[in-house]
Order: sequence, then structure tokens, then C-alpha cells
Amino acid sequence: VYTLMGLLRGLAYRGAWEAVFDFLETEVQQQASVRDYLAGEKVLQGFLLAYLNVADYYLTWSERELGGGFADIYLEPFLAKYRDLKYGYLIELKYLKRGAYSAARLTELVADAAAQLRRYAQDARLARVKEHVQLKLLVLVYHGWELVHREEIQA
Repeated sequence: VYTLMGLLRGLAYRGAWEAVFDFLETEVQQQASVRDYLAGEKVLQGFLLAYLNVADYYLTWSERELGGGFADIYLEPFLAKYRDLKYGYLIELKYLKRGAYSAARLTELVADAAAQLRRYAQDARLARVKEHVQLKLLVLVYHGWELVHREEIQA
């Protein structure tokens, strides 16, 4: 937990998101069972939500309605408590079932996720947050429990 808390602080104040999701990939691989593969993306989303809520830098939203869709994870900066936070995050998860991986399919999923994130980021309700913090748009693609693609998308 101590390691995760330090990584989450870096996420909130320095925009250092890669290390957080590398750490979480390892945790998911150590704790997931073969039966968890059956539920795929939702199990991964549950793991990420649990770990991302260890620190209270964010109000963590799952399936938050934004821009005519539902963002998988929205880390809304808890500005009432942490007025000096620098970053907020919209995260779109994509999941490739075991045996369904191809470079073409990965490219397609990343493009779909990027388009979704750009649409969500335009939601009027995020305008106030974007006045105070930089909103980062992240695509995470998992193949089974392996994080095969992670990318920050430009709005």
C-alpha cells in the first residue's frame, strides 16, 4: 500500500500515470484467477477501481456519463480537499480475449478508445475541472491480464 500511495501521489501531482498502471498490471496478474478471465473487462475495471481508491486524491467514477457515452473510469480531482492537484484522468479500457489478439484489432480498439475519450472530454461538465487541472486521456488495452497497450491521447 505504501508503494501504491507514492505512485498515486505522482499520478495526482506530476502526471506520472505509467508507473501506476505498470504496478497495477503486476497486481492483477498476481491476484486474478483463470475464472476471472470469463468476465474480462469488468473484472479488470473492478481491480483498477479498488486500487485507484486507496488514496483520496480523486472522486473515482465508474461508467460516468459524459459526452453522450460512458467513460470507463473518470478520476475527478478532489479539489475541495486538494486544491493544488495538477491532473485529472479519463480512462478508457479495452479488452482482447485470449486468442483474439492481432495488431489490426489492437489498432482498431485504440482508435475507438481515442475517439470516445475525445468526445467525453468535450462534455460541458468537465469545463470547470479543466480550469484547475490538466485532464489526461488514457487508453489501456488488456489482452487477458497483460497490459498490451497504454497511451495518453491528445484532446
